[in-house]
Amino acid sequence: FLHELLEWAGAQGFARVAESPALLRDAVARRCALRGWEAWIEPLCSWIQTLLALPLGADPGDGFSLAGIDNWVVEMEFWIAVHEADLTAMDALVCRQTLDGASRPALQRGQLNGMLKGFIDLVAEHDGRYYVIDYKSNWLGPDDAAYSPAAMTEAVLGHRYELQYVLYLLALHRLLRLRLPDYDYDRHVGGAVYIFLRGAAAPSRGVHLEKPPRALIEALDRLFSRAPVPEMS
Repeated sequence: FLHELLEWAGAQGFARVAESPALLRDAVARRCALRGWEAWIEPLCSWIQTLLALPLGADPGDGFSLAGIDNWVVEMEFWIAVHEADLTAMDALVCRQTLDGASRPALQRGQLNGMLKGFIDLVAEHDGRYYVIDYKSNWLGPDDAAYSPAAMTEAVLGHRYELQYVLYLLALHRLLRLRLPDYDYDRHVGGAVYIFLRGAAAPSRGVHLEKPPRALIEALDRLFSRAPVPEMS
């Protein structure tokens, strides 16, 4: 339900929805009426307005928010060709190069071969940098204090969301490499923004932001193409 509302807002235009309370209320009211949730209309409208204005970047004052992004694609579909990639090798690369090498559940041994397909909640461009944005409705606790950076990192590790966003960024990397003549990962990719929706009012803003290193993305690109992968520290 929450994802559907944000997908609708993206289709309408985040800034337009932020500036049109009546438009937002009508959309929320119609969806709530179908479920008998009329009591939630006002809280949901207020919550969505908060999300639209929520600072998403490391610098809260840089204007990076849903309502402030320059260009975006909602539910972008992607396909990644995989040629007998070793899951153990892929997991080792990701574990070493994300979230300071913290421990996390291991992937089962095996190989990937064929096509990986997925949908990214939002791909957005702000100030010349491109981001993958994902909405997470995880319940981490009863109050804002439950949505600390440490708690969100624990949730990311436990659910292996970092593997998810690394694959999203690999898909974005391949797309931008084809579309931008002067493409450079370090300059054009902003990273992955995972918004824990229930923590929007927390000091953390419910935002988990990470930009995996270029070396990881390029190593996975080679791994999936069955090209030699150099040793990484």
